[in-house]
Amino acid sequence: MGIHGAILTKILDGLTAGMITNLLDTDPTRAGVVMIGPLQGEPAPDAARISISIFTNDPDAILGNVPTGLSTDWEDKVYNIEVGRAITNWRRFTVKVRCLFSGSREDQATSLGYADAVRDRLEALLVAMSFNGVTSGTEYVSRPIIEEDIKSEMLQAGGPPDQYDYLIKIRFSVLTTRTGV
Repeated sequence: MGIHGAILTKILDGLTAGMITNLLDTDPTRAGVVMIGPLQGEPAPDAARISISIFTNDPDAILGNVPTGLSTDWEDKVYNIEVGRAITNWRRFTVKVRCLFSGSREDQATSLGYADAVRDRLEALLVAMSFNGVTSGTEYVSRPIIEEDIKSEMLQAGGPPDQYDYLIKIRFSVLTTRTGV
């Protein structure tokens, strides 16, 4: 597995624990699924209610379909740094969330409160995540996610009364270092 896969797996494990495993089944902000990549219809958004997808870079920006304000370039950047034959890379990632409250019939204030809580919890989980031991060959995570690096947004995607739909996007990066180059 390459460094991107190792980082995605670490994020998947951390967000699954923080958004599903460590929450009560009755918690209205508990996710139905956390996965790498798009849902592809499984599970259906109605069944998942809150779905979390993790991506390298930003799939919306790469595909040219940017439905939200985070429209800047979000590809990996490579920097050569004179530190004893090492190269550092900004590895960029995106977490996309859909909070589809169509079946549960919360009012707008309650739905917004749940979506805000999901966003806040995800940001806190990402900043608290340790990447010790995340390596691939001679490359390792040399700096984890830092709070000032997180860019996030949330928008209400519509829905009739009592059926609210919120989209959340959180972008962040980690710094990796490749030695012996």
